[in-house]
Amino acid sequence: MVKKKQVKKKAIKKAAAAGKKAIKQTAKKKSVSAKQVRRKKSVATRQASAPKSTSPATPKTARRSPAGTDKSLGLTYITRMDHGNTHGWWVRVYKDSKPVESKLFSDGVHGGKLKAKKKAQEHRDAVVRKHRIVPVHLRKTREHSVDKRSTSGVVGVTLSRAEKGGSLRVHWSARFMHKGHQRNVSFSVRKYGYEGAFRNALKARCEAIGRPLPRGIKVPDPDKPLARWMKKEGINPGVNRV
Repeated sequence: MVKKKQVKKKAIKKAAAAGKKAIKQTAKKKSVSAKQVRRKKSVATRQASAPKSTSPATPKTARRSPAGTDKSLGLTYITRMDHGNTHGWWVRVYKDSKPVESKLFSDGVHGGKLKAKKKAQEHRDAVVRKHRIVPVHLRKTREHSVDKRSTSGVVGVTLSRAEKGGSLRVHWSARFMHKGHQRNVSFSVRKYGYEGAFRNALKARCEAIGRPLPRGIKVPDPDKPLARWMKKEGINPGVNRV
């Protein structure tokens, strides 16, 4: 009987000690949670009392593109080269129809096709930023850049005249790059008419470089010798239906 009473007393003491320990842990948790609540209230109060900015915050890492717009340039001024032993990305940047940069980024030198492409784009961006170039497709007017050397005023579209077999041959020509090589497509004024040949050349160039037809482009007036020649040959100054 005595032993049973002693065992019972020990069990009661253990239970009491465990209960006190549990009470202490609960009190600590409540104290920690109370501190967290006070901290949150303090932060909320400071944020509410802080003056609000009238303009939205701009991330420090955000940068505007060199052309003054956030739009990506993609592969503008970059051509893929896969000819013979040459495999890489060819960067050719122009400003006012004048070349300002030409550089090839080889796959072998730069660790593969994708890495070479990235290097080419980074280099292109740096050149565009340095020379403050606005690519044609990002201009607000949507007009094609003007080439003072071109007889049409449009880059890559030119009026050409040549004597052949005692006869004058007049063409509107479209010049563009295709697979790393310069191509020239001509449209006869005698066949398509003066304006018709111009429109066909303009369309051919736009399709080749992946640009929409520009709005508001008018066919340049022919000079007096050309106008007399067309009148003499009975050539329609407008568009011939063929």
